[in-house]
Amino acid sequence: MLKRMNKKLLTSLAIGFIVLSGKTFADETWQKIAQVGKFASSTQDWAAIEAAAKKEGQVVIYSVSSRIAKLVDGFKEKYGIEIVGFDMPSDLQIEKLRREHKAGIHAVDVLFNAEAPLLLNEALPNNLVWNFIPSGLEPDLDAHEMEPFLVQRHSSRVVYYNTALNPSGAPIDSIWDLTREEWKGRTQLPSPLEDGLSANFIQTVLHNSAEMAAAYEREFGEPISFSEDVLEVVAESTTIDEPDASMEWLYRFLKNEPVFQSSTTKIFNNVGDVQQEKAPLGITTFSKMRKNKEGVYAAGPIFDLDPVFGVSYPTALVMADMAPNPNAAKLLIRYMMEEEGFSPWNEPGDFAARSSIEAKQLEKFNLPKFDDLKLWPIDPTEIYYTKYGFLALYLELS
Repeated sequence: MLKRMNKKLLTSLAIGFIVLSGKTFADETWQKIAQVGKFASSTQDWAAIEAAAKKEGQVVIYSVSSRIAKLVDGFKEKYGIEIVGFDMPSDLQIEKLRREHKAGIHAVDVLFNAEAPLLLNEALPNNLVWNFIPSGLEPDLDAHEMEPFLVQRHSSRVVYYNTALNPSGAPIDSIWDLTREEWKGRTQLPSPLEDGLSANFIQTVLHNSAEMAAAYEREFGEPISFSEDVLEVVAESTTIDEPDASMEWLYRFLKNEPVFQSSTTKIFNNVGDVQQEKAPLGITTFSKMRKNKEGVYAAGPIFDLDPVFGVSYPTALVMADMAPNPNAAKLLIRYMMEEEGFSPWNEPGDFAARSSIEAKQLEKFNLPKFDDLKLWPIDPTEIYYTKYGFLALYLELS
């Protein structure tokens, strides 16, 4: 059963800076039963876990991906357990879980979540969620893919172009091209004020100002110069000492009238529509490559964009504190890390954290290794602690 949650993100809360007021939610009796935290067992008896999960009968998951619905039948057939899936943005998952806990409601077992800044800096340290690593995965994952939370796949927001209308290659070669007059009103992305991952994309650009300055010089043949409006914002700021290339890029980009869309799929469709004459560019999810359809949609990432073509982030699987079905939660987490359970995300642009699955993906999709792509990984802690400053700067520059 898949239930779509309404995406209503109109304040700074909605892009992810949700305060948990220092409350620790953990209950030691439940921890012992679930065997998490300090009660985690060094060995996992999967026969016992599976038997207990079947008695629980269902597992409830808040999922950042609607593709969770594709697991329902297979999981039920294999284990006799119902998946109840709620398609929900990552930041709203954590806010909903927090509110439910405060009300004494414990209704979810697993979070499939891509909001690493909130997971790392709020949900995990406050014991709102728990990291669970199914045994046997260790040889197939890097250390940072198991701690502080289990990573199922690596996702990205990247710049797309219409490949049918540009058979010789992408129409731009630098991220600075998005600020040129010819692309005014012709770049689409989710609004950073309504979409946490879009905000993370922009923040990561802001965190790489030296690379943006170098890219500017390569593109325009001269050192970066700053607009009067940027200089004025910096002069009036109590927290910004001097302007940098990333601020200038954001200012020029916003002045170039990007079009904000509520759906990453809609952005892909608008970019890839082969029937149009003048296609926009789009910042959307890397894995939208799966939506290409001959004669209908033709779009692809600009892999060689200078200095990067996108921003990457991990998508995690964690157990909710006080999960009513902890054994079914463990079983689902293990299943989604296995090749069968990963199948809905076995698409070009969704890179499995497990090296054995990624190796098969590279061969199947003819893509470079994830680690070799020109992507900037988000810095979850930097994003978390600079979120309010980013909001203030964004609103001033826009």
